Amino acid sequence: MEAYSIPYEVRWTDIDANRHVRYSAYVDAAAEMRFRFFTEHNLTVEAFDRLGVGPVYTSMMVNFYREVLLGETLTITLLLAGLSPQGIRWKVWHDFRKSNGKKAVTVCIEGTFLDLTTRQPTLPSPEIMTVFQLVPRTPDFEVMSDNRWFGRKL
Repeated sequence: MEAYSIPYEVRWTDIDANRHVRYSAYVDAAAEMRFRFFTEHNLTVEAFDRLGVGPVYTSMMVNFYREVLLGETLTITLLLAGLSPQGIRWKVWHDFRKSNGKKAVTVCIEGTFLDLTTRQPTLPSPEIMTVFQLVPRTPDFEVMSDNRWFGRKL
């Protein structure tokens, strides 16, 4: 599959006191992008509800390379940076590029799936795993351990 990208136009509400984009606006834009990707592949909010699971973050890293100002339009690209064999752990990479193609920001998020009844990490359904396999991979894609982040097995 080709890289999945969307445009992101910097809005007034994305700006901080220094007149550049606040870090949480990048995190919000990355979440919106993932939501769009899943929805376009029939993993809607209703589908996650029917499956009884939801994605949750276990860690997040934001790296800043270039200042971005009000009115600029960026391109965000989604890549799969890691996935455990059973899919209990995943890592996605969001690359924010300026209109000149230069890297502005990267957002890397690691997560798991939460069983919405037990409130515990759970294995994703085959339906979810199929969609994860559609996300283009980073060149340094990592096969992650199925052990949870605190070292116990599921």
